[in-house]
Amino acid sequence: MISEIIKKASQQADIAALWLYGSRAKGNATIKSDYDLAVIFSKYEHNPLERRLRPETLALQWSDQLGLNTDQLSILDLEVAPIPLAMEVISTGKLLVNKDPAKEMFLTQKIMSKWELDYQYHYRHYG
Repeated sequence: MISEIIKKASQQADIAALWLYGSRAKGNATIKSDYDLAVIFSKYEHNPLERRLRPETLALQWSDQLGLNTDQLSILDLEVAPIPLAMEVISTGKLLVNKDPAKEMFLTQKIMSKWELDYQYHYRHYG
């Protein structure tokens, strides 16, 4: 299934990078585990509704094309994800597709900087 997901992401023009995260990336998945994916889209969607629906629409399309139930595949837009979740993706996930290394590096550095500034600083100083 992972190779089919990689193929889909590689063929999708609006995907710059794709990660697998969660139990399947950590190696402790069960047969009931879903596929948790995070993407960086090639272009930022400025319309808030479209931006919110884009990963969900993609997940529905891919679930249908891959023969999965809709609850077996979830897609997260890494650019708008909460920082703790985004940090989890880039630190424990597996980068499966990287069609734009510069964009991927820029976003991962941005996430790590926000993590350091917004979370680690407060944790160290205020427990």
